[in-house]
Amino acid sequence: MKWTIGLAGLVAGSSIFALASCADSSEDSSNDVLDGSVIPSAEASVDAADDACADGGDACAAPKDPCEGASFCPMMTGIDPRRALMGIWGTGPTDVWAVGTNGTILHWDGTAWVLTPSDTNQALFAVTGRSATDVWAVSSRAVVLHSNGFAGGTATWTAAPPVADTFKDPNSTVWNEALLLSARTTAQGDVWLGGEPYPVVVDDGGHAMSMSLWRRGETDGTTTWNFATIATNAVTVRGLWSDPGGDVWAVGGMAPNAAKPAGRTFHATGTNGPRGPVWTEYDSRSSSTLNAVWASGAGDVWAVGDRGTLRHWKSADQTRWDIVESPTDEDLEAIWGSASNDVWAVGGNGTILHFDGTTWALAPGAFPHGLKPHLHGIWGSSPSDVWIVGDGVVLHRVTNVVEAP
Repeated sequence: MKWTIGLAGLVAGSSIFALASCADSSEDSSNDVLDGSVIPSAEASVDAADDACADGGDACAAPKDPCEGASFCPMMTGIDPRRALMGIWGTGPTDVWAVGTNGTILHWDGTAWVLTPSDTNQALFAVTGRSATDVWAVSSRAVVLHSNGFAGGTATWTAAPPVADTFKDPNSTVWNEALLLSARTTAQGDVWLGGEPYPVVVDDGGHAMSMSLWRRGETDGTTTWNFATIATNAVTVRGLWSDPGGDVWAVGGMAPNAAKPAGRTFHATGTNGPRGPVWTEYDSRSSSTLNAVWASGAGDVWAVGDRGTLRHWKSADQTRWDIVESPTDEDLEAIWGSASNDVWAVGGNGTILHFDGTTWALAPGAFPHGLKPHLHGIWGSSPSDVWIVGDGVVLHRVTNVVEAP
């Protein structure tokens, strides 16, 4: 599923897709949790059921556990289920952030989800941070939010400067907005943002180039954004990853009718000046767009994309990615792992994949009957603490059950 809409598709009343089109000002406000309110965890409903059945009887016979045999089990969030959660990130098991349509920003403190005010109706596509007190959420060229973290039961989000000035062409036509679809921090303190290409004036002569990758700078204590040139043509950056050594990977794609294949990958090392490192492109061997990237180290990098695409990078001596057989043809939207033999990928129609170091296989999730939701983000703090977010759903790793084959 691709996010190539303009600004009009980000605000309430638009149609990012059918789910988001319902999350506008016409919503019944009784379906939403007020900003800053506590959202009970799933255990609350279990406790209530136990109280109701205290007197016993056939009607209180224990039902089958809906999560039996599943790798992931749904958690209650309390927000309108028509909202989609697009990205998730955290610093640990008691500090997890999830962002999504209609400006949704949720925080998990280990006990409950809390909806925090974002002061925007635009869809938020990614969240990242350098610490628990330095968190970023992104939507578009002009909507970048920053928070000093969760404290006192809520969080305050402030608008950061746009990544680029509004562009007008020689005819004074203002260009449409561009989405920011990915965000990543590095161990060295950099903040990288990626998304759709947007024209930027690059010299005093007024010449412009389309840029889709941005690196945070700072002038007199104020955030600035420096563009990074990763290609000579317009590339949409959909996924970012960095390792402790400072290496950064960016993946994405182009329009199907573009001269180059849709799947694009770029790798950078070091910092090398105000605009960051020099980027090198490597052949993804993919005609499908790549949506996310993750690595356990420099010699173990995974990229996932549309139509079940799986690619693996194993050595600095490579010039192109290895093609890996996939058990699905659903679009894969996100990837995360705790180690080289414990990697998860998620995507369309409830698809969950797991890699055990040898083989990728489908993994079961506990979903209601009917159409399964698209899954857009995954993050974890450990092998037993992994979160997945998607269309109206939050799933958490279940480790005390025997998984179905």
